Amino acid sequence: MKRILRAVLLVSLAISGGAFAQPITNDCADPYWVHSLRCAALHPVEPQPVPAPPASPAQVKEYTRVNLDSDWEVRCLDGTRPILYVDPAVGGPSNRWLFSMSGGGSCWARDSDPVDGVYDDAQGCVDDYLGGEESEMGTASEPAMRNLADQPGLSQGILRTATSENPVFAGYNRVRVKKCSYDRYNGRAAHPSVTGEISGPETISFDLYSQGRSILELALDELRGNDLSGIGLSYPTWIVAGNAVVATTESLPPLESAEQIVFIGHSGAGHGLYHSIDGLADYLRAWPAFAGDVRVVIDSNFVPGPENEKRFESPSLDLYDHFWSGTTAALGSYDAETFLTDSAYVEQYDSYLAAPTDSLATILDASCVSVHAGTGDEWSCRDRLHVLANHLATPAFVREDFSDPNSEHTANGFGHLALWGPIGAYAHCAVLGLTTCPPLIEVGDGSPYEGRLYAQAGALLSGFQLRSELARGDDPSGPVPSLFLWMPDCGSHASAYSDQQFSSVALSNGVSSVTMRDWLGTFVSVPATGITAARIAGFGGDVALCDGDLPFRDSFESADSSAWSSATP
Repeated sequence: MKRILRAVLLVSLAISGGAFAQPITNDCADPYWVHSLRCAALHPVEPQPVPAPPASPAQVKEYTRVNLDSDWEVRCLDGTRPILYVDPAVGGPSNRWLFSMSGGGSCWARDSDPVDGVYDDAQGCVDDYLGGEESEMGTASEPAMRNLADQPGLSQGILRTATSENPVFAGYNRVRVKKCSYDRYNGRAAHPSVTGEISGPETISFDLYSQGRSILELALDELRGNDLSGIGLSYPTWIVAGNAVVATTESLPPLESAEQIVFIGHSGAGHGLYHSIDGLADYLRAWPAFAGDVRVVIDSNFVPGPENEKRFESPSLDLYDHFWSGTTAALGSYDAETFLTDSAYVEQYDSYLAAPTDSLATILDASCVSVHAGTGDEWSCRDRLHVLANHLATPAFVREDFSDPNSEHTANGFGHLALWGPIGAYAHCAVLGLTTCPPLIEVGDGSPYEGRLYAQAGALLSGFQLRSELARGDDPSGPVPSLFLWMPDCGSHASAYSDQQFSSVALSNGVSSVTMRDWLGTFVSVPATGITAARIAGFGGDVALCDGDLPFRDSFESADSSAWSSATP
């Protein structure tokens, strides 16, 4: 039985497959901890504090912390241990699972000297760690129990346990893979002895871990269980009995016997899932007894992609025509290949490789890398929108708000920076504190930004089942999966983890009003292949109802997908 609060750091433990085959103590002087960012920058008494159990009924929460202890080579960015928060399905044992991941920032060990091939400048990671992002880069402050999405401005949404509020997903076992790798859950790397300044001229040396993909796989392994015996993960937790906190043990069914697994990544985590979801599905299918249905929700990460820019010049082509350069009114002359072959973005993904000589297939979509290997355009696999349009073999639900205020989207009305566009001395650069910067795509109703999202969605809906590399057979990794789009216009970056955005905001065409909750419920129930469906503000008569006023619907109903199957704007 895996125990969440055992003091594993204080006992003798031979680390499987690793270099630490000696007793480990919870002390920064211990070899296991001494070179971690947490110890080098903060000098705490304990690198990995053991959280106290709930002391009062008010401290008993829905989710219980579980340590991932089976491979101590896999670590959070600051060297602490990766963890999960878990909560069994409402209503008894369930073979359906919901894995959720949060968004936020990322950093990488920049290679400041490409000649030597050593990643030796991680100042951005140090700055973020000391600047308020410690909780996204480690687990030292994580409590024994918590409710998810309970930070200011958010609520529970798809994570709610009340069946009246969440009739479909309350019946799923819920797992939050705690963000602590700060790499969009993509990396497999451990970089020894990178450096950074912590104050003034003081420089520290530490080991930096970008191991988000490895953490996800470790989480699957620990939840796998024994399908033959029906035994899954068991862990100590606490309940309220009478007016007292009582220790007990909960169990989950074996993940290997899962009927359906849904991965949902918000914002930056959605960015990472474009690259990793097919690999995670393959990882699960390698288990002998696994026969489950794997699906993905990309939550708030559908922005204009470089391959679609050709749609806005003459002759007009779209993202299935594989053009990456040209001249448009919004950008001028652009060449997105440069961004995807020679930029900090490239350096970031290269730094997530376990070794510099490893294939990009170990961290990006493997079928994409295989299809493009040897063609000279393997770089296109770094573009997540290209992967979505051509190589994603996992049934996907993509959500985007046309007026999302997040900096990667509309930046609160400032505009969308086309990072892959031509760098120049634009007027808006000064606002960013820069001399030169990427071009800015204007946002708002009827803007070039809105037009790009419409065109991109339209190309997916009309071409995904026929023109993608999967559909043409260029990518043989599987049949074309079902694809759902959900695109309101309500000015919110929060969505599935927000009660308002998940359950109240609707798209209405005068006949039916459908919420994200409805549309997701339909998505997980339709066949895994053959359906392309959308509800999009401004198309098919759909109007976004942002204040929760639902004139055509008073209670949950499963949305009828047939009306929108294979729909085109």
